[in-house]
Amino acid sequence: MPKVASSQPKTPMQMVEALNTRVAASARSYKMATVRYLMRPPLSLRAKYAAFLLDFAQQSDLIQDVLGRAGERVADPQVAELLRKHQREEKARIQLVMSDLRRLGYSDELPERPMTSGDAALRAYCSNVSGERPFAMLGVMLALFGVAAEVSPTVVRLLSVGSVPREAMRWLLLRQSEDEQELKTLLTRTAELIRDPREQAQLLEAVEVTGELLALGAAARPAA
Repeated sequence: MPKVASSQPKTPMQMVEALNTRVAASARSYKMATVRYLMRPPLSLRAKYAAFLLDFAQQSDLIQDVLGRAGERVADPQVAELLRKHQREEKARIQLVMSDLRRLGYSDELPERPMTSGDAALRAYCSNVSGERPFAMLGVMLALFGVAAEVSPTVVRLLSVGSVPREAMRWLLLRQSEDEQELKTLLTRTAELIRDPREQAQLLEAVEVTGELLALGAAARPAA
């Protein structure tokens, strides 16, 4: 079959396949970086898990902000509603993260975490995308769902033998049970909504760049 020209839009089926390929590659890179982080000395997985959650809390604040901005700026009302839906869901997820941190002994006054170069680059990239190409925030969300669905089962297994109480893993367990289906649903809906070939290319780029920056941030994560 001849390759579809770049000036021609991908069909929804082709777009799902292309997006899924990018998401899977991002997830593998992030998983390797996260496992290396958990396994390097010191081997206190409880402390490292708390640091992992603190980093996610910072990331979630960013994602809520940029999703809100993108939802206000995107022209397509269906895309705007999809972005707002995920902003609302992100707010619910952060409450679960905060609950897990309290079970690990943290109060509502959380310690500061240093920002890695990957974190700073992701922040700058998301701010740019939400302002200039707001529809491409769907690509950012696809990358986030993909890495969470890939890494959660592995992290849960490691933490279970590392003295981390299961009741402090509710956020991870939810990601393990729900994110694969969330990813499939968002993949399908995104492929249906984004039909312009230029926007499709920018969406694919957003998945790839987000995955690279997430892996960079995970690789540079400081010890707890």
